[in-house]
Amino acid sequence: MYQKNVILQLIVLLITIALSSCGYQFQGGGSILPPDIKRVYIPVVENRTTEAGLDYTVTEALRDQFERYGVLTVTEKQEDADAILNAAIVSLKRDTQTSTSQTDTALQTQTVLTLAAELRRVDGNVLWRNKGLSVARAFGATGDVVVTSSADFASGSLGAADLSGLEDRQVSRGQEEEILSQLAEQLARRVYNEAVAPDF
Repeated sequence: MYQKNVILQLIVLLITIALSSCGYQFQGGGSILPPDIKRVYIPVVENRTTEAGLDYTVTEALRDQFERYGVLTVTEKQEDADAILNAAIVSLKRDTQTSTSQTDTALQTQTVLTLAAELRRVDGNVLWRNKGLSVARAFGATGDVVVTSSADFASGSLGAADLSGLEDRQVSRGQEEEILSQLAEQLARRVYNEAVAPDF
């Protein structure tokens, strides 16, 4: 019995050493930024698309992501910050993926959201920049093709019973609003991972 405990402890020790020696760490821990960068200001994202409100959705996703790990503090005022994260929604594209030949109705739509972002010191020196971050998601555009058992649908605001009472345009718009929120969160994660998080 004693020998089994010693072997088990040795295995745990070896795994711990192996993980720490290869640079493994939890996501969000640490920063590749200079040590004097502790506070970031994130103004409202510029929206170069016609999608109303998308700027606020992306701004909130960025602020939430940067606050999540506690590596940086998001400030309310620019004068309280060490760095400023400026971002612009460059484009929002919608492409029909699948359509019916009889009615030419879109069954599935792909939405692609592209963002340009840069993190600068308050003195203007660039710390990080990416002019073309893109993320994409597809969604069902009619009630007939929405997968109501999917995790994405379950996390949304509609239930399966609600679909039958909605027109296809309403279903499509509801699905797209959910997708835009998810795309904003994906972009925010990518910005944070590229600008702040150390490489694994």
